[in-house]
Amino acid sequence: MAVRYRFAVQQGKKVREKMLTNADCTIFEKDSFVRHVIGGIYWNDSRGQTVAKNGIQISDSVLVYIYDDEYLPKAGDIIVKGIVDFEFDSSSQKSVSDSMKLFREQFPGFAVVKNVNDCRYGGLPHIEVTAK
Repeated sequence: MAVRYRFAVQQGKKVREKMLTNADCTIFEKDSFVRHVIGGIYWNDSRGQTVAKNGIQISDSVLVYIYDDEYLPKAGDIIVKGIVDFEFDSSSQKSVSDSMKLFREQFPGFAVVKNVNDCRYGGLPHIEVTAK
């Protein structure tokens, strides 16, 4: 896990703060499929399942901390760990469907953004993204 530092001013003093980073990510916008590559993020992937009386329950979730503010993700965006150079063909509804099928085959670990918490204030500004 890499560590990045951010310098902030607290009570008139310049302070070095530690930011945990372990990956890069690619985000595709919900409707337009515009691709955004963001480096130096923290990715926590907790995928699993539990056995209950009524069967197997899947409890997948991804938590991402983004320290860059070049793009603010929205609910419904697609997020993938790593730098992905995939391009969606959005020329027609069928081409989007075919592109999505190919995308699912090539990147089975993708997640869909469910919640975005904008914490770009204070000593360690960041964006918290929860996806499933």
